[in-house]
Amino acid sequence: MYEFHPYFTHDGSVGLYSPIYNDIYHSATGALTEAYEKFVLPINMHKLLKNDSIKILDICYGIGYNSKSFLNYFYKNFSQKKISKKIFQKNINHANNNIDTIHTNNISLQEEGICTEEIHTNNIKLEKDKKLVENCNTYNDTIYANNILPRIFITAVDNDKILSFLSPFIKTGEKNIQDQNLDFDYEIVNKFLTEESKIKHNKIDNTINYLLLEQIVTSNPEILDNKQFLDILYADKYRGFFEGNIKGIFTSIMQNKGKVIPNEHKNSFLHNIYYKYVSNCYKKSLKVYPLNDVTFNLKNGDARSIILEDKNKYDVIFLDAFTPSKCPCLWSYEFFRLLYEHLNQDGIILTYSTSASIRSAMMTCSFHIGNIFNERENKFTGTIASKNKKLIKYELSEYDLGLLKTTAGIFYRDKNLNALNEAIIKERKQEVKSSNRISSSKYKRSHKEDKCYTM
Repeated sequence: MYEFHPYFTHDGSVGLYSPIYNDIYHSATGALTEAYEKFVLPINMHKLLKNDSIKILDICYGIGYNSKSFLNYFYKNFSQKKISKKIFQKNINHANNNIDTIHTNNISLQEEGICTEEIHTNNIKLEKDKKLVENCNTYNDTIYANNILPRIFITAVDNDKILSFLSPFIKTGEKNIQDQNLDFDYEIVNKFLTEESKIKHNKIDNTINYLLLEQIVTSNPEILDNKQFLDILYADKYRGFFEGNIKGIFTSIMQNKGKVIPNEHKNSFLHNIYYKYVSNCYKKSLKVYPLNDVTFNLKNGDARSIILEDKNKYDVIFLDAFTPSKCPCLWSYEFFRLLYEHLNQDGIILTYSTSASIRSAMMTCSFHIGNIFNERENKFTGTIASKNKKLIKYELSEYDLGLLKTTAGIFYRDKNLNALNEAIIKERKQEVKSSNRISSSKYKRSHKEDKCYTM
């Protein structure tokens, strides 16, 4: 029987407990907050916006917080209303000091100097901000009003199909969290829920949830007949953890599917469901949504074999697997070498882990690595890796680099990328035992004053 153990985290988003690992998937402080702070905010979005496309690999997609947070960030900050107040730079030429022609759909306007100016597109009136122009006065900038944002391609990988199917329905922004009668014993959850916190109750816009639902149903029609998934989605005890509107849309799809949906009719079927059952507010949001060319590709199975067969190179990789000590197969030297081959030159890997073993594996694979700084907590809370050293904002301290040379820095090995976790853990334990390196505990004691957690 499939086990599903949800709970509300402190920011009003749903977290999950794993009985297999006896651990929680998400920070009890805030599942959605964690996704934003560790996987979205560290990205240099303005640099990414200059690309024609953005390719994201989301490893251990789970219930989708990292991908949904990324899309939600774009929706909230770069929708048509937001774009009407800002003009983003594309195709920058540093050699020209003049701002070049701005191309709209049917209009070509020549800017003069750095004066504040109104720019009219098809139905949009953009007021050029004088400060932005002054900041850009050394650039030759061409802007295409109808293609101002890059296309987005997300490949989401997870070995748990049920959680992936549930991802569009997961509730966020719940403000009235009552005492939770948890069906599992995990003290840390109740501990955080009883503490005072300034964390905001953020919410994933249901436009994002609908977008993912539509693409998941289209590419995974088996969702309509998956009994384990349906039993959880419609169980009374889980009702409060799911978005009612998205669940209602899916119910309409279920009721109108017929016995079989031929592949050639799936898109037209969803199109009809959309216009018949989706509320006007969703339709209006999707019409102005600039990410109308988002491709979401869900792949369920072992991430190692899936990525081995993948021919893409990515701009951003989210690595959100369980802790290395419990799931080392996705933290090995060989796995990072595989990710190196699938990362663009200016691409980045983001992970919550600061483990010396995974940082050592990354560096051995020729990555430049650094810290992820959390402004709210005023400390480093993750790791960023890239082929391009210029993309590393917070480099590792001498203390951090020294820690990689201790026994803690001995990385996991998975030579053929198919070993079981137990075998990988056993091999590393043997290597640590026979190593001549200084222990991490001894190193920490002798370098206690050098340790640096914050800026």
